[in-house]
Amino acid sequence: METHEQDHSLSLLIGIIDQPIRTLARVAESPRWRWVWPTLLMLFSIAVYLGVAVPYLQQEARKAAMLQLANMPSAQAATAQARVEQFTRLSFIVGSAAFSSIIGMLVGWVVAAGILYFSSLMAGEDLNFSSVFAIMPWLWIPFALRNVVQAVWVAWHKGLITAPGLSWLVATGDEIKDARNLTFSLLSQMDFFAAWHIVLVYAGLRAITRMNARKAFRLTSTYVVLSLGVRLLPTLIGRAFMPAG
Repeated sequence: METHEQDHSLSLLIGIIDQPIRTLARVAESPRWRWVWPTLLMLFSIAVYLGVAVPYLQQEARKAAMLQLANMPSAQAATAQARVEQFTRLSFIVGSAAFSSIIGMLVGWVVAAGILYFSSLMAGEDLNFSSVFAIMPWLWIPFALRNVVQAVWVAWHKGLITAPGLSWLVATGDEIKDARNLTFSLLSQMDFFAAWHIVLVYAGLRAITRMNARKAFRLTSTYVVLSLGVRLLPTLIGRAFMPAG
C-alpha cells in the first residue's frame, strides 16, 4: 500500500521526471490540491524571470516609445510624452508583464486541455474534461524550469534573449523583420523544455485514457500542430500592423 508521503504532491514533482505516466495517472485520479505545487512553481519562476528581466524590458519599452515619438509631429509628440512616461514606468512594466504572464499561463492550460479533450473524444476515448485539466499544471513544469534558466541567461548576459529556442538559425538581427517571420516565430517555440512538455503530453494521454502508444503518439502530434498554430496567431496578427521589412 502506498504511504501518504509517497502520495504527497512534493513526491509527485520527482515522479514527473522518472515515472510521468504513473505520476499523471495519480494526479488525475485524485486531483484534490495537487495543482498547488506545480502552480506555485510556475508563479515562482515567473517572479524570478521578471525580477531579472524587468529593467531590460523597461529599456526596450522606452526604446520603442522613443521611436514612435520620433515619427510624430512635434505638437503631437509633446502631448503623447506624458502617456509614454506612464507606460514605461517600472511599476507599470512589472504589473503588465506579471499580468500577461499569468493570464497567458491560464489561457494556455485551457487551450491545451481543450485540444487534448476534444481530440481524444473524436478518437473515441471516454474521458472527462476535469481529468484533463487536472494534469495541466504538471504539464507546464518544463516551462517553469525554462523561466528559471532564461532568468540565469539574462542575468549573465545582462540583456534579453532576442532569439529564443532555435530561432537563432534564421535570425537576421532586424527585430521588425524577425517579428514578421513565421519561421522565426515557429523555431522560437522549439527547445528542450518544449520537447519535454510534449513528452509529458504523451504521458498524460496514456495516463488518463486506455489508448495504446500509437494512438497516443498520433494525438500528441495533433496537439503539437494545433498548439503551434495557436502560438503563431500573434505573429500573424502582428504582420498586419507592422511595417513591411
